[in-house]
Amino acid sequence: MEEMEFARRCEDLKPRLYRTALVYLGGESQAADAVDEAIYKGFLARKKLRQPEYFTTWLTRILMNVCNAELRRQRREQVVAELP
Repeated sequence: MEEMEFARRCEDLKPRLYRTALVYLGGESQAADAVDEAIYKGFLARKKLRQPEYFTTWLTRILMNVCNAELRRQRREQVVAELP
């Protein structure tokens, strides 16, 4: 997938990705950061996408992985903050 096509498809998909991240993370700034990170990771891995017709599913899955990693990080911070 070429850079311009990737950028165009991401722009079309951004509102949907943002809504998904907002549901997962609950905060607007966290959701925006997660979308940016997912798009960046997708950009780096765009040549690995074998079937371009699954672009939306592929990038949504990357976003979900980013959100899950952020939730794990938040849980670790919370546990450390609770230690005496």
